[in-house]
Parts: sequence; structure tokens; C-alpha cells
Amino acid sequence: MEFPGELNLISVFESIPERRDRTDDFYNDKSTFSFENEHEAFEVILSPFYQEFAINVKDKKTTNVLSYIEFRSVKKLEIVEDMKDCSKIRLIHGETERFVNIIEITLKPRYKFIFREQYR
Repeated sequence: MEFPGELNLISVFESIPERRDRTDDFYNDKSTFSFENEHEAFEVILSPFYQEFAINVKDKKTTNVLSYIEFRSVKKLEIVEDMKDCSKIRLIHGETERFVNIIEITLKPRYKFIFREQYR
């Protein structure tokens, strides 16, 4: 998986990750970022070596799960925007000879999930 460095992820998620094994390299470890915006609470779990990405989004007022998504074959994670009032990431997932899946996840100001399958 191609991904930004740990400091860039800390910046976009505004959270220090909880790591399974602090003695291991970030790339080989499993990291959990927990953070909030004004309306939702997030938990993002990354395991770059295994190309795994999961996100759990809950409504802050009701604690109802709004979204839970797990991907096992993420090829790339990009930071699209990282500003105080707006942040967004992009995942490249499930590439085939003809198609690629592009997932855009807006974290601030409100959660938004866009999934596109497009021709390569």
C-alpha cells in the first residue's frame, strides 16, 4: 500500500494512533486513529503492510453507527485536503485490468463517502 507518512496521517486525523506494537515500524503495525468532527465520531484502522483499511463512523448524539466499511486490498491512500475546517482522504482499491475503485471520504466538516468504479 502506498500511503502518507505517520505524521501526515496524524495531521489529517488530528489524532495520535493507538498502535498494536510500538516497537514495530508504522508500516508493519496496525494503527487505530480515533477522532471527531462536530457531528460524527470516527475510528480508522490502518494496516499498510496488509493493505487493510477500516472506518467506523457514529453519530455523536445518538451513537448510532452511520457507516462501517472494511477494505482488504487498498493499493493507495492519499490525503486530498488537510485543513482546519475541511479534510478528505482518497483510497484506491480493487484494481483489475479494466477497472479501479476510487473511494473519497470527507472527514470534516461532515462525513461523506463517495465510491466510484471507473475504467482504467
